[in-house]
Amino acid sequence: MVRLHLACPREGRPLMIAVRPLVVCGLVAPILMLGACVSGEKYEKSLQVRRSLQEQLVNVTNERDAMKSQLMSRDKQLEDARLNLTAMQSEYETVQGTVEELSLNNRDLAIQLSEMEINALPGTVSRRLAALAATNPDGMEYDEQTGALRFMSDFTFNSGQAVLKRDAGENLTALADVLQSDEADGFEIMVVGHTDDVKPSRSAAKYPTNLYLSAARAIAVRDELVRSGVAPERLTIAGKGEFQPLIANTPGGTPMNRRVEIFLYEIADSTTGADTEMVEAAEEYDEPMK
Repeated sequence: MVRLHLACPREGRPLMIAVRPLVVCGLVAPILMLGACVSGEKYEKSLQVRRSLQEQLVNVTNERDAMKSQLMSRDKQLEDARLNLTAMQSEYETVQGTVEELSLNNRDLAIQLSEMEINALPGTVSRRLAALAATNPDGMEYDEQTGALRFMSDFTFNSGQAVLKRDAGENLTALADVLQSDEADGFEIMVVGHTDDVKPSRSAAKYPTNLYLSAARAIAVRDELVRSGVAPERLTIAGKGEFQPLIANTPGGTPMNRRVEIFLYEIADSTTGADTEMVEAAEEYDEPMK
């Protein structure tokens, strides 16, 4: 029981009123609950804000890690590209050196060829060469004035390759019989490869330039003649690339300029070492295409 003292307006005496505690509690409790509700809402909102910030932090951290990983990957790619560029530059310098060496050897061979004493072939040899060319007029041609037998590359090799076709091998075997005859035995033999100006594409890794391809084809013909019995010391090879065309090159390729020519000649002095060096420099390109 709670007693309340109130002044009596008439008598001036205080009045005492008893108020039950239950009534007081009923008045105070809602006020306290109202304050508790307000504090709970603020707390819940603060938790939501905190959770949102934590999620944002996780997302930003993940994005940072992903970007960091991408950066490391690109750094590695850049380093690999630099290493590849260095290797390619080194390979290019090596190829350039070999091309220059082959060019010098070709010049020596050209000088040597210009100094040769070219004599008319014996009638028997000339007639046999002409008859051989007549068996395949699309693939072979004989020049009686120079004693040169020309093999057209499109009938001798597949495009961009230096491996003889089977029919070409048979023709070279027949040619070897002529070259080993008593009438032709006194003649040296020069095998010269030529191309048009279309650069090697599918076989570029093996033959970086037409000079390589023409030399490799000349070697293939030379080796087939040796296998057929021609003495290797009688044979000299050269690769001219696209630099001595029979006719002007045209877009898309010029079959007439893709050829291997075989010359028979007499020479007063023994040959220099240039042809041997030429063979050694080009033999690595004489393996069959894989």
